Amino acid sequence: MFVLLALAVSVGPGTVVGQEPPPQSKVCVATPQLPGVDLQPGVWEFIANNYLSHAAEFPDPNEPVEPLRLYLNGQQMLRDGKVDEAVVLFRSTVANYPDSRHAHAGLGYALWQRYQQSQAENDLRAAVQEFILADEIGIRYGRVHYTYPVAIGLGRLKDLARMDSYFETALKDGNELYLASLDYARGLSLLEDPRAEEWYKKAIAVEPEGVSDAVAYYAEWLLDHGREAEVVDLIHDDIRIQYVHFLKGVALERLGRHWEARREYERYRRMSADFPAPTKYRIDGSEAQAGLVFEGDIRPLATESEARQKLSRVISGEGRGESVGGQRAVGWTVRTRVFRAYYVPSSCGGYPGGAWGALSSNASLADKYIAICDASGQFSQYEPTPSTNTRADEVWYGLVPDPVSCNCVMGYVVGSCCSGTCTKETTNGAFPKGPAWIWGTSGSCPGCHPYVDCNCSTLAGKTCGDGGVSDNCFYKIK
Repeated sequence: MFVLLALAVSVGPGTVVGQEPPPQSKVCVATPQLPGVDLQPGVWEFIANNYLSHAAEFPDPNEPVEPLRLYLNGQQMLRDGKVDEAVVLFRSTVANYPDSRHAHAGLGYALWQRYQQSQAENDLRAAVQEFILADEIGIRYGRVHYTYPVAIGLGRLKDLARMDSYFETALKDGNELYLASLDYARGLSLLEDPRAEEWYKKAIAVEPEGVSDAVAYYAEWLLDHGREAEVVDLIHDDIRIQYVHFLKGVALERLGRHWEARREYERYRRMSADFPAPTKYRIDGSEAQAGLVFEGDIRPLATESEARQKLSRVISGEGRGESVGGQRAVGWTVRTRVFRAYYVPSSCGGYPGGAWGALSSNASLADKYIAICDASGQFSQYEPTPSTNTRADEVWYGLVPDPVSCNCVMGYVVGSCCSGTCTKETTNGAFPKGPAWIWGTSGSCPGCHPYVDCNCSTLAGKTCGDGGVSDNCFYKIK
């Protein structure tokens, strides 16, 4: 739940801004003062134009500038494939700044990436330990950040006792009940612990409206345990996450209800080209599954598929666990920048010379999306989900309205601005007043974005929020 571009500044769920940012040429006089915590000297200036200003990465009040600078350097090493160098850097950072959450998290990411290459259990165990240490620091300030890598890591390590201990604290003292419940369930699933079912149900009970990741992962769990009839009962026709209907199709086909299965598969068929289905759900000899793409299959339009996958990853990084409208707004922020970067002054982040990461206006559509999604380089560690895949597909094809302007590029809106659809689709165009910046806060929204000139941005409100602490403030191009 953090924002997507270098100029955007957010504060993590459960945390609000505690002081005015320092004077800058781009900051308007009306910078808001919100109650909360102070940051260490120089941190405001340092994070103003990098992704540490985003909610998921926002520094803790105890962190000085230097470990944050080293964290960014180490992350760049990881993006460049210099994994061993990053491990050395982060180990030194942890030794010098043992109370910095980012130092421990950086070492965790570096060790995790090395584990992905080496499959050495010692690297995985050490990575999980660093994420746990990072969360022990972060929870002093009311936030847990790393429930996903801890759950997956401990699940792979078969360490049930430690998983129970970690999530007991995360669920009691943290701020993310939905995500903590869902990640706990997924970790327990890896351990084949029957309590996974209980926690999937708890996650479903608090899942934001329009988001169906907990439903999807629970349906997978049921399929893996041979409980196909319960999958059919679980997944209703009004769920608008296509992958969920693929899973219902698998259940129906296993039950011998082939024509009904075909109808469910049809809802996922087009999306499978960009977001392939897991191979374990391929049914040998199935006529109903003909034309579906599974992991490992050769796929057409690889470049555009990659762009849509990156868009999903950004939406996951910015809005995992937020409302359907909030996730769509994150996607539309990307789309706005793809199509409007060439018409916005560079002083407001436009191209050329701005921070939006845009390419030349004659670049391919896929390349433009990839450039924007990769502009800050901070999303590589986030996992797309079934819901964010759907949001990326909707935004890419213009199937849903821009929640800020409440308009469709083609056709007209059917239903609400936040959860409605468009009567026509298009992959081209965006609105001049579409969302361009986001500020994440549990408090009230400033009238203009605190780190953008007030001549550039104007408040659009907490677009399609669900009332939770993770709601983002969205800002239009003025």
